[in-house]
Amino acid sequence: MNHNRNLTVVLALAAGLLGGFLSRYITVPSVHAQAQSTDALEIRSQRFTFVDPKGRVIATFTRAIPKQEGYGKTVPRIAITLVDPEGRELWSAGGNGFKPLAENSK
Repeated sequence: MNHNRNLTVVLALAAGLLGGFLSRYITVPSVHAQAQSTDALEIRSQRFTFVDPKGRVIATFTRAIPKQEGYGKTVPRIAITLVDPEGRELWSAGGNGFKPLAENSK
């Protein structure tokens, strides 16, 4: 009985070593969902639009529209805004942080 046990251990060890050795040289090439792109360093867009499952626009991230200030001067506002489908500002980052009073009454 001890002889069978030793033979089983030796055969198991030999099979493990042989399997490990063969797996190093006989392997299936790796499969990837898609090839890695080397030129995808940035994404550029003038705006990002969010839509619902039916394709209707929910909101859009965009650059703020230049604001009119006294005497017909247009002063560009450097900001990113989230606007609803009607163009009303929902959220903003950047700019001067204050909205003219007339803008709040819309």
